[in-house]
Amino acid sequence: METRSEMARLWLYGNHEISSKVKYYLILRYGTVEQAIEQSVSELEKELAKQFEPVEYQTLLLRKNTNYLDEVYGRLKERNIRILYPGHPLYPEKLTNIYDKPEILFARGKIRESINYYNQSVAIVGARNADTYCKETTRIFARELAKAGIQIVSGLARGIDGQAHRGCLEAGGYTIAVLGCGINVTYPRENIELFAQIEERGLILSEYCLDVPPLAFQFPLRNRIISGLSDGVLVSCAKKKSGSLITADLALDQGKQVYALPGRVLDAFSEGTNHLIQMGAMCVTRPKDILLDLWGEERLNMDDVSGAASGSAEKQSETRDNLTTAERTVYDLLGLDPVHVDDVIAQARLGVSTTISVLYELERRNVIKQPVRGYYIWSL
Repeated sequence: METRSEMARLWLYGNHEISSKVKYYLILRYGTVEQAIEQSVSELEKELAKQFEPVEYQTLLLRKNTNYLDEVYGRLKERNIRILYPGHPLYPEKLTNIYDKPEILFARGKIRESINYYNQSVAIVGARNADTYCKETTRIFARELAKAGIQIVSGLARGIDGQAHRGCLEAGGYTIAVLGCGINVTYPRENIELFAQIEERGLILSEYCLDVPPLAFQFPLRNRIISGLSDGVLVSCAKKKSGSLITADLALDQGKQVYALPGRVLDAFSEGTNHLIQMGAMCVTRPKDILLDLWGEERLNMDDVSGAASGSAEKQSETRDNLTTAERTVYDLLGLDPVHVDDVIAQARLGVSTTISVLYELERRNVIKQPVRGYYIWSL
């Protein structure tokens, strides 16, 4: 029975080139997608010809009249890719309540009961070309939320999305990546290793079947799924005109809370988030702010939180207390904005060899790190 339903949905909903009007008409005419696919090609052609031009439905008939469905279904099974749909026991419950819910989802990875049982989720979105400060802050928020048992949802794009997934995985959490391309397409290619990590330890979802390229119009459409899977959406950094703000608007339409990290007033990547705060989004400066707003004090007192909601300031202070005088001098010159080694040497006034030795030792102990060779930031 499940295979029949999967094949029927693969036929009708697995091809986004087919007009939604054709799909809607067939469901209206035959009641269910299973009943529609049971009709002969001649019957379907006769029925569709009453309302549509042949170019609008010929692909649908061709795919029913060939081995196409068997071939695609076999490829999906070979790759352990599941087909989810409304009514399927693993279809995310949160998506059943959103406008224009996906009628089909392709899923790969750990499709455990946590899609519905492990049901506290926060989406984190932001700019693809974010600076180091924004990316590090995002990673910290995702990591601390994951430590508190919160599932992190994002879009596997470069920049903020990737950092959200990485922060969650760093904490051993469960993250969901929603693609704007085919379920077997890694985009961008630079995230191929992250793609594999999420498949092994989290979940990858797409409403696009195999081999669908990453076309621009598909990404705003997938954003409704990112927000729909979540209890709240955190916009980490964004320009004033940004796809992240589309996700925020969709979240509001879905009745979800929107959070924004405040940014520097002259920074282009803070224009969008600062504007969201002006328009009523909740300004957050700690992961704890989100936990308190969504789930209250009771959620913070649960055993699985165990201090995970504490901010980076406490860790910074504890780290600083364990440094020598020279190490503290160098450490205080750094932050989450990268500082070049030459600037550290000039400002520390400890001498070149001493400063280089201190930098080496702090990096060895993972107190600081180099996001780009020759530039240093705190490792929080």
